[in-house]
Amino acid sequence: MRISRGFICALIGIAMTILSWYGPWGWPAWPAFTAIDLVFGHSGFADYPFRVKSAIVTGLIVLNVAFWGFAACGAMRLIRLAAAGSRRARR
Repeated sequence: MRISRGFICALIGIAMTILSWYGPWGWPAWPAFTAIDLVFGHSGFADYPFRVKSAIVTGLIVLNVAFWGFAACGAMRLIRLAAAGSRRARR
C-alpha cells in the first residue's frame, strides 16, 4: 500500500508540532511564536478568558501544523525535482 505525499506531509507537520511542545528546543514553534508576537505584541494573551485562550492555542496548533506540513511538501517537491534532474543528466 502506497501512502500519499499529502498524508506524509501532514504527519510531518503533526510531528514537528509535537516536537515543539515536548522537545527541548523552541525553533519548531517559531511559526506560532511569530503569530503571537504579530497579533499580541509583548502583552500576551493571559488576560483573556479561558475559552478565548483555548481557541487561540487551537489556532496556533493548526497554524504550526499547516506551516510545517507545507514546508515538508515543498522540501519533498524540491527533492523530487533534484532527483529527476540527476536522472536526466545520467542519460
